[in-house]
Amino acid sequence: MNLSRSELETRLGKTMAAFYGILLLIKLMLTLWWRIFCFKCFQQISRFSNLRVPLLLSLGVRSSESGTWAAAIQSENVLCRILWIAENSLNLQLVEKTVELLLAIIESSQEVMEILLSPLIKMGLPSTLLSLLACEISQLSNEKVLERLSILDVTLRAIEAISVIDGHSQEISSNKELFQLVCQLIKVSDKAEVANSCVTAAVLIANILSDVPDLASEISNDLNFLQGLLDIFPFASDDLEARSALWSIMAGLLLQVRESEMSLPALYEYVSVLASKSDLIEDDLLGYQLDGLKSNARTTALRRIINILNLWTASKDEPEENGQMAAENQTANVDISRLLDCCRRHTE
Repeated sequence: MNLSRSELETRLGKTMAAFYGILLLIKLMLTLWWRIFCFKCFQQISRFSNLRVPLLLSLGVRSSESGTWAAAIQSENVLCRILWIAENSLNLQLVEKTVELLLAIIESSQEVMEILLSPLIKMGLPSTLLSLLACEISQLSNEKVLERLSILDVTLRAIEAISVIDGHSQEISSNKELFQLVCQLIKVSDKAEVANSCVTAAVLIANILSDVPDLASEISNDLNFLQGLLDIFPFASDDLEARSALWSIMAGLLLQVRESEMSLPALYEYVSVLASKSDLIEDDLLGYQLDGLKSNARTTALRRIINILNLWTASKDEPEENGQMAAENQTANVDISRLLDCCRRHTE
C-alpha cells in the first residue's frame, strides 16, 4: 500500500509520540522506585540496623550520579541522624561505615559538597568528628584496640579532608583541642598498630600549621613530639605527601627553637633526640635523593638541625657538671658527626 508523504509523517509522528510516552512511563516508574528505595534506606538509617545502607550511600555519592544521591539524602532529619549514629552508636562496624559515608561526602564532587557538606558543617560535623577522635584516642590503651583502629583511621581521614577545603578549613585549624589530640597521637610510643593513623595525623598537623604557623611554638620544645614525629618516617616512605608533611612540620617547629637560649643540659637532650634518629633521617633523605625531589621545607629543617648540632659541638667542651654528663657527650659525638655530615650533604 502506497502512502502519501503526509500520511507517512502522521504515522511517524504517532509512533514517536508513543515511543516518548513509553519513555516517560519508564521514567515515572524509575522515579517511583527510587523514592520507595530511598524511603526504605531512610527507614534503615533511623533504625541504624543495616550496615549496607551507609555502604550503599557511600557508593552512590562517589558515583557518576552523585548529585542525585546527594539530593535524595539532603533532608535535615537524615543528615542529623547520620551524625548521631557516627557519634553515639555502640555498633563499631556501623560507626565505621557511617564515618566512611561522611568521608565520601567530603571527598565527593563540588555539587555534592554544596548539597550536603555545608549543611553538615552547620549541623556540627567537625564537633562530631572531634568527639569521635577523642574517644578513639582514649581507647588506644584498651585491650580491644584492634577492633577500633579502622574507626580512628577513617575519622582522621575525614578531618584531614576537611582541612584542605577552602571555606571550611578554618573549622579544623582553629580548634586547639583537635591540635592537641593529633599531637598526642604522634607521641604514641608503639606505632606499629597505629602507623596509618599517625601518618594521616602528620598530614593533618602540617595542614593546620600552614593555616596557623604560630602553633608550632607549642610543640617546638616537646621532645616526645619530636621523637614521635621522626618515628613516623619509615611508615611514610611510600607516601610523598606524608613525607613532605613531616618535613614541613619539622621546619616549622625547628624555626621556633631558640637553641642559643637553652641551658647545656636542655640542648643536650634536644641533640640526643635528633642524633638517636639519625638512621631514620638519613634513610628518608636517601629516598628524596633517589626520587630527585627538592623541598624548601626539608632544606630549612636540615639547616636548622645543622645549626643546633653546630652549637652543641661548640658548647660541649665547656666544664661539665659531672663525669657522667661528659661520658654521655662523648658517646653522642659519634652520632652527631654522622648526622651533621648527612644533613650537610643534602643541603649542598
